[in-house]
Amino acid sequence: MFLSMERNWNEVRIHTLRETQVGFRLPDDSAVPHGKTVSAVRQSIKTLCAPMIRTQSKPLQRLELKLTGNQLFELGFEKTNFRVDKSTEAISLSQCLEEHHEWFTEKTKRVLSLIVAYTVFHLDNTSWLPPGWGSANIKFFQTTLHEVPLRPFIETQLSNSREDAGDESCDPFAGEDLDSDHNFPALISLAVILMEVYFVKPFERLAKMHRIQLIENADGSISLIDVDQVFNGVEDEDGGGDWSSFGDNQKRRTKREEEGWREQIPEDCLYLLTAIDNCLDSEQWEDEEGQPLDHQTLRSRMYQKVVRPLELHLTHGFSNIPLDGVDEHAREINFAQWGHVIPSRKSEDLVASRLSSAITPDRTHSPASLPLAQNQASANLMGAEHWRGHPQSLLPFLTFHPSLNMKPSFSVEVDSHSARFFDDEAGLSDGSRRYENWKTRYKDVYEKYIENCLSSTTASNPVKIAILDTGIDGDHPVFDGYGDLKEKHNYFNESHKRRVPDSNGHGTFVASLIREYAPDADLYVIKIAGRDNERPDAQVVRKAIDHAVDEWQVNIISMSFGWPSSDFDGYDDLQEAIDRAYHKKVLMFAAASNSGGNLGRAYPASSPHVICVHSTDTLGNRSKFSPTPERNAVNIATVGDSVRSAWPTFLCGDGPGQDYLVSRSGTSYATPILAGIAGFLLHYTRLHLPESATVMKRKENMEAVLKRCAERGPNYSPRDGYFYVELSLNGHNMFGGKLEDVSYEILQALKR
Repeated sequence: MFLSMERNWNEVRIHTLRETQVGFRLPDDSAVPHGKTVSAVRQSIKTLCAPMIRTQSKPLQRLELKLTGNQLFELGFEKTNFRVDKSTEAISLSQCLEEHHEWFTEKTKRVLSLIVAYTVFHLDNTSWLPPGWGSANIKFFQTTLHEVPLRPFIETQLSNSREDAGDESCDPFAGEDLDSDHNFPALISLAVILMEVYFVKPFERLAKMHRIQLIENADGSISLIDVDQVFNGVEDEDGGGDWSSFGDNQKRRTKREEEGWREQIPEDCLYLLTAIDNCLDSEQWEDEEGQPLDHQTLRSRMYQKVVRPLELHLTHGFSNIPLDGVDEHAREINFAQWGHVIPSRKSEDLVASRLSSAITPDRTHSPASLPLAQNQASANLMGAEHWRGHPQSLLPFLTFHPSLNMKPSFSVEVDSHSARFFDDEAGLSDGSRRYENWKTRYKDVYEKYIENCLSSTTASNPVKIAILDTGIDGDHPVFDGYGDLKEKHNYFNESHKRRVPDSNGHGTFVASLIREYAPDADLYVIKIAGRDNERPDAQVVRKAIDHAVDEWQVNIISMSFGWPSSDFDGYDDLQEAIDRAYHKKVLMFAAASNSGGNLGRAYPASSPHVICVHSTDTLGNRSKFSPTPERNAVNIATVGDSVRSAWPTFLCGDGPGQDYLVSRSGTSYATPILAGIAGFLLHYTRLHLPESATVMKRKENMEAVLKRCAERGPNYSPRDGYFYVELSLNGHNMFGGKLEDVSYEILQALKR
């Protein structure tokens, strides 16, 4: 641990005797410093101030103390192996969340979450865990080598009086106005930390982004009702305005339904969801009569319901990290360098020893049976009656490897379907740069004809676009602050109808493209497939189309999937849904397929009521994977090569300058681009040709206008058999002329 007076931190190590029963154990707690014997122990310490002052004159050394009963004895000094740069301030976790978003990789987030959970497990019911503790109390030190090991410390204030030290009750929450709905308040704080670390945002910002006003508590703690609302959401069942008050704090919530942040946690993070849910479930932490659990039952349940799920959350993502070595592993991680291993700590012997430990884990310290003396840790470490002064303390987070034969009380069923539905290929970096230039030319058109001409009329009647895909990572930076994700529905897993997390990536990629090419449109998302990218059920797609048409009254549906032919179960029902959408003047776009010359158009792109989308590169050349154009058909294409768009943050690697964007190629990605361009054309007619806005909603008319967009001069012929749609302000492009000329060309196309 580190002790300080006036922020001058000094390292201290406390040794405890084996027979002393405490609520937690310190690293190497059974060792006596090399060269020392019990007879060499000095007299008991009456004040911490004097040895701390001596420590300041001994660089690279730490003070060694021994704890016996309620007495501390000084053992002397030893050389430290944790060389803290005392010229820099310790940085808090809250500062990291605000200022160093890039530090949080998927690995550092999972490791840190588990370490914090271990800490609550060990330090609950002691004074080391102060009331209202949170990310501001969690500190990291920079070393003299300018590294920041993933070695968190919790900051607390030591008692400053004999009366405080001798208080019979060491409950840190004694005298506090506890949340009456929860008997284990430390778990509320833990849930907040888990949310902050996962989303890399302070809790206050998470609440603000969902327009939730927080209750202000004197000790800085966050109430259960606030955490529950931010995580699970708020729903106004009676449509009223003000809701009930809590104490003297009146809370105003929005009139419409508010979804919580749990919606943005993907399905493969079920263990994390389980841990947070259990933290917030007050009934887990009381007996049948609503009374607090006894200490032993509480610890056993906390391990089963919170700690164990977080262990599985870590090993599910990083199976090479053994649980019995997670603390040592964390110390080797340079938090400030995207989780890179600190060179001085990396050795093959250490890795080998850890692998050996992982195969044969230590099972001697199961939390379900570890003997503990309630309140004793606080009395032993903080309550020596002769201590005086009030130094601050930074206690290192403690890790604990429980028995691995303790099974979690829940199970996760993993879908192992092997059939893939969306075919895509990684794009090339040079092609991605050309794609960015292509997109910039389109945005110039959009700015000239839409953004510079917006009116209140069109703003109140936006184009509605629905995406049928794998969901969306709504917390991705490209969607941060994007307020036009109007609705979402999950037909892939109807037990979570309002949750559409994207654990595959495809849906997030597609949604980001729609947002870029139709930024003023309202976006609707329906989840029809999951992580394994399997071919969706036809009945799921049918229900999704009906929902988008009947419930949301969308104008455009984007479908980046397809069956090789119409020979599949549910075809007739699906075609009927497509027919209904067509007759209601809903434009449907579907990917042609990625089979090149081996197969023709996939279904539903082959349906006569759907606009089939082929793929090209940025010069209009047919993509090698795009199907051969069909005779006597309108073969419309747009860029689908090396398209750059958003990818779920948890699926991306981490490193300097990470923007969580990837490049992909496929008709899957040409489809949302063309759907977005169609959204632009609908918006254009509503703004500049309102009398033709309804006509533009017919599939044949939209195809005619898209064909005209592809034409370059009177002698134009389709390139590679495709009508290649590319919009720019170039003089050869339809949008390179004056507004009245563009409108004239659109009207002429609609008359053909």
